[in-house]
Amino acid sequence: MRFPLGLSLLLAPALSLSAQSVSERVTSSDGLVQVIYPSRPTACGDGQSTISNVLGRSNYYSGNSEFSGHGRWSDRPCVHGPARAVATVVGREVTRLRVYVGPVPTASAETRSMTLTASEAATWLGDLASRGTGRVASDAMLPLILADIPDPWPLLLRIARDDNRPREVRRNALTWLANGVTDHLGIADSRDDSEDDEMRTQAVFVLSQRPRGESVPELIELARSAKHASARRSAIFWLGQTGDPRAADVFAELLR
Repeated sequence: MRFPLGLSLLLAPALSLSAQSVSERVTSSDGLVQVIYPSRPTACGDGQSTISNVLGRSNYYSGNSEFSGHGRWSDRPCVHGPARAVATVVGREVTRLRVYVGPVPTASAETRSMTLTASEAATWLGDLASRGTGRVASDAMLPLILADIPDPWPLLLRIARDDNRPREVRRNALTWLANGVTDHLGIADSRDDSEDDEMRTQAVFVLSQRPRGESVPELIELARSAKHASARRSAIFWLGQTGDPRAADVFAELLR
């Protein structure tokens, strides 16, 4: 499901009130708060350490910095939904945010739990991404993308273009937008890459290390029109890593 931009703008005041309401509940007292909400159908995880199948990728994202259990990451169970954002609240403010997908473990007595709709959770997370401190704003982007709602690319584009947001927050928005672009174009999966594709990927990486004045225009051209998926995917990724404001315009164009 996708909302037209005009409808999104009309809904903005109501969404702002919804974000405020959820935020007030989350920060009503200090401690840990887990917010449980429906995740996008493709996403799965073990509920503790790994998240997979995000934006067409098989990569694993760590919800916790420590891997618990034995064996390889790829051997971990991958259960579809729900998503769970665990907020650390100090001084009535969210200071840390971690995210998980999969079975919800029994919460400790000190942890408060809230169950939200996907849209309620996304509105709250979007507000954190737009207005939160640098670390929390960046941490809010993955749980936002995981929510079972229309892709939040318009919001992340707005953040990426906002000179008032910290540089690292804007760069993180561009990184997630790059992932969204490769998924939208159907070139996110690299499992079928050949040796030639690996060489093309390496060539794009070498290009990305050149001075920005030289590399960014060429990365933009490759992101728009490279014939080989491996080169295009790599160009989109490294363009997002530059933090260059022109990347947001290219990503907006490719996401249409």
